[in-house]
Amino acid sequence: MKAYIRVIYSSDGSSPGQVDSVFQGKGFRKVPGVPGYEIDVLNEGEMVQLLEELHVALKGLAVRYTPTLGTVEGQPTSGYRQRVIKLRDLNMEPMELSGLLEQDASKFKEVAHEKLEAYLDSIIAERQDEMAVAEAKVMAERARVMLMDQLKEGRTFHELLKAVPIEEDELSQRLLELVEKGAIRAEQKGRSVVYVAV
Repeated sequence: MKAYIRVIYSSDGSSPGQVDSVFQGKGFRKVPGVPGYEIDVLNEGEMVQLLEELHVALKGLAVRYTPTLGTVEGQPTSGYRQRVIKLRDLNMEPMELSGLLEQDASKFKEVAHEKLEAYLDSIIAERQDEMAVAEAKVMAERARVMLMDQLKEGRTFHELLKAVPIEEDELSQRLLELVEKGAIRAEQKGRSVVYVAV
């Protein structure tokens, strides 16, 4: 989650540049458009610890600050900056994009398109992975049903390999497991071993 610090400067205190150095030194990033900073934290506990360290570092600089989680106090709730912040939901870094937008709108658009394309590709890849896993499960279940049907009559390993769509190693492993569970038995018939359901 994001922790934000809204800063209130004083003409009797340190300059914004000196205050900025302290925040940057503690890992904070400047929030565009408002006198504030942001940092990623795991939880409120980590934020409290960070505030303790920041409080010590700011001592004597005559600067006031207000910490919040979620959004920075005084940050615009509408307008382009707020819309840029929403790009975080698409795995885009608002700070980077906001800076680009203010410097070069066409570069902002290019980078945003690249990041959006990468984000969409990741969704497609995840969907394809899910479909592949689901399809593999369906195929495995079909193979299991076909195998059990074949075993009702009793079949050799080579007969099963021809009749059931399953790899040789996997078939061997499945037959071994079924024998160990007592679901099938292996009978020696001449030179062949016949597997048959119990």
